[in-house]
Amino acid sequence: MKPKRKRRDGLLRQAQIMEIALKLFAEKGYHGTSIDDIIASANIVKGTFYLHFESKYHLLDTIIDSNLSLMFESIKLLDISMPKPIEEIKQFYIDTARMLMQNEKLRLFVKVFFRDALSLEQKLADKVNYFFQQITSIISAYIAKAQQDGRVKPHLDALVLSYSIIGSVKEVLYHWAVLEENLDIDSTITTLLDTYLSGMLQNA
Repeated sequence: MKPKRKRRDGLLRQAQIMEIALKLFAEKGYHGTSIDDIIASANIVKGTFYLHFESKYHLLDTIIDSNLSLMFESIKLLDISMPKPIEEIKQFYIDTARMLMQNEKLRLFVKVFFRDALSLEQKLADKVNYFFQQITSIISAYIAKAQQDGRVKPHLDALVLSYSIIGSVKEVLYHWAVLEENLDIDSTITTLLDTYLSGMLQNA
């Protein structure tokens, strides 16, 4: 077998273990799930598990890195300062949020993230805090640029606005994933957008 094929097969197996572990973490909790549970569900031997992950903690850490990367790459596209009509930007926001919230794997991750991951080691908490610092910085920079372009009211504090937006989104995600409320995705996203845009935009 060629090395590239081995590498591809190894990455596929790693992804399968991560997917199965995420489902178990969401169902039973991180502490309630053992490596033996993961091995049995994945139908693998213990050696295969340790070929890809040093421990259960390392597995969770890898799951967090993968999903935070997906969220970061999606969120950083949501630029209010894009030189496009606001309705077009709004629709792009809606489409992006809908794509994320229709992703069942992401829903499971958000559940584990809010319910379990934040209560574990300081290293994970620091990683999460850094993620939100990055997002806050990006959003506030977009808002500041939109203020310079005359799209957003200049007297508003861009950083405080970004805190408010992220806080609202986090609360919605908690109800959606952890409390498993049956939120109407389009209505939820539109409500958030209309609330913030009507207060932010110069000509709203």
